[in-house]
Amino acid sequence: MKRASHASHNAKPPAIELRIRLDVAGVGQIGPGKIELLRQIREHQSIAAAARAMDMSYRRAWLLVQDLNEVFSRPVVAKWLGGKSRGGATLTRAGEKLVRSYDMLVQQAADANRVLLKDILRSTQRSPR
Repeated sequence: MKRASHASHNAKPPAIELRIRLDVAGVGQIGPGKIELLRQIREHQSIAAAARAMDMSYRRAWLLVQDLNEVFSRPVVAKWLGGKSRGGATLTRAGEKLVRSYDMLVQQAADANRVLLKDILRSTQRSPR
């Protein structure tokens, strides 16, 4: 029986992604999951819709938003009630700045370490048998 090849001829070459989690002493953690939740809230204008888009419970998303709002000196998500849609949520200026700053941090770290990241990626690739 022939073994399946690890990569097909038409497959994209493997990629490496740098993910950063910030552990702020006495405050908490900020990482790719919370940042993605903020992006989804921005896109959907709703914590519930953002949670669904991430296959996350509303309660979990709400607790993460609450945590983020308590960590920063200014809230990163603003919620509103009323109207036809019965409310929603949006990123505040502080929330937008957090997402931008985090994205810049990840991009600058990836740029500064591009050679090392490529070396790590090369070491994960197996030669054909």
